[in-house]
Amino acid sequence: MTGNKHPISRRNFLAGAAASSALLAGCTGDSGGSYPSEDMHYIVPFSQGGGTDTYARKVVPEIGNELDVSVAIENVPGAASLKGTGELLKSKSDGYTFGGFNPPSTPISYLVHEPSWDITKLVPVATYARTPYAVFARPELEIEGMKDLAKRYRSGDLSKFAGLARGGIVHVAANVMKSEYDLKYNRYIGYDGGGPAIKAAISGEVPVVATTDTAAMSAVDSGKLEPIAILSSEGSSVFKDAPSPSDEGLPSIDYIGQLTRCMFLPKGTDTKKRDKVEDAVKSALNHDSVQQWSKKTGNIVEFGGHEKAKKALNDSIETIPKKVDLKKIASE
Repeated sequence: MTGNKHPISRRNFLAGAAASSALLAGCTGDSGGSYPSEDMHYIVPFSQGGGTDTYARKVVPEIGNELDVSVAIENVPGAASLKGTGELLKSKSDGYTFGGFNPPSTPISYLVHEPSWDITKLVPVATYARTPYAVFARPELEIEGMKDLAKRYRSGDLSKFAGLARGGIVHVAANVMKSEYDLKYNRYIGYDGGGPAIKAAISGEVPVVATTDTAAMSAVDSGKLEPIAILSSEGSSVFKDAPSPSDEGLPSIDYIGQLTRCMFLPKGTDTKKRDKVEDAVKSALNHDSVQQWSKKTGNIVEFGGHEKAKKALNDSIETIPKKVDLKKIASE
């Protein structure tokens, strides 16, 4: 008979081939060409609906397609992203669990809260995006750049500065701006996410808010907010005409002014498996569906290899304690 009522899928074929190879090799496990031979697991250490989760749900399925497996996405929020990151680090190093967070955000949480595990033991895979932070205000306030904003605070015209939760990256950035740009606000107000912070600025509850460029995009498009400054000297692809502090001759705060979105594997993962996932990330970012989504939404996709991810993590761990009094921030 030439017919086959049960056609063999590529995945099942690979799994069968892997099993045969393992038997021939003395049951040594995955051989070079068989990984991955089963479905994978991706950890997002934040709640659903945030930027990291949004990226994951667009990009990670394409990574699975490149690897010819399904990838289940799990949100593990808590402890300022340290719960999920710790779970990732302690997962089996078999290459079937990976995840993502965004230096310097999670490294700041790590430095402030000092968990028992070592975040630098994670195996960097790739970077996949860059997300700058920016400062926004209502148009009727007519604030023209960071120098004018600082002048308004010094004069007492403004007093409150809003951002995300206390102890996180935006709170740290606000403290850096206070010292670097003489931004003498009297009170920092932290909100549980970019959405509530933006709503507070729109309503007039606070005059100024710092959040990511993409988070405020719809509020700016509707005319309810306008960008005052992009906190990265590289600028923003969403608000291309908005100035950065360095455009005004002020010091750059790039080390705290933008997120580098990275993916990691658990500590001890074999570098050959890392290389395979890294290649899949690169191909996934070039997929038409991802590129079209990026253009439509303004969410940048930008591949960088494992060395760039390693540098983003290590630079955060090494640079931020030299620049910021984290103990002071933690006690505020």
